[in-house]
Amino acid sequence: MYIRPVLFGSGPQIGVKPADEYMFMVFVMPVGPYFKGGFQTTPFVIMREFDRSAPQGMGKYKVGGNYAASLVAGKKAHELGYSNIFYLDAKEKKYIDECGAANFFGIKNNTYITPKSLSILPSITNKSLMVLAEEMGMKVEQRRVPVEELATFEETGACGTAAVISPISKIDDYDENISYVFSKDGNRPISEKLYNKLRAIQYGDEPINTDG
Repeated sequence: MYIRPVLFGSGPQIGVKPADEYMFMVFVMPVGPYFKGGFQTTPFVIMREFDRSAPQGMGKYKVGGNYAASLVAGKKAHELGYSNIFYLDAKEKKYIDECGAANFFGIKNNTYITPKSLSILPSITNKSLMVLAEEMGMKVEQRRVPVEELATFEETGACGTAAVISPISKIDDYDENISYVFSKDGNRPISEKLYNKLRAIQYGDEPINTDG
């Protein structure tokens, strides 16, 4: 069940300024997996010609206009056979930002690593996975992640409300002609354990730890 609150300006005015009146509504709908394969590995692509959000912009907020910048990039990625586009930081093109419509995480050396950036939309799913990773005895790091570090990850995934976790099979750097391949044998034990744990909590099959 997908629950989406929406707030938009509705006052009778013309001009570039905050609205004086607003309408708030909530729409609710059943949905299937965001990525049609469900918990199956999917490929992503880096295209440096596209940016998701400007530095110091609105990327960290759930604003409808943020989606507009991703439409052309997403369409091109799909035409090339990828699940979605993989964004780098808009300023230097050196650091990982987001997986299109989801946060990114990588796993190596029993550590859950996720990017830190002012352009990334904070994800409740990602925050939940960080808590679960710690409970599983893993270290958690939220920091800037250089794109070259992709070569060191044992597992990677896209995470968000609708996707929960979608493991990434590979990330092709389109402009640099580099391919980062993960879990070549299809084995992604930590991602799968995190996925099953979070889904069990969501479905009420596992008790929630409320001690903290």
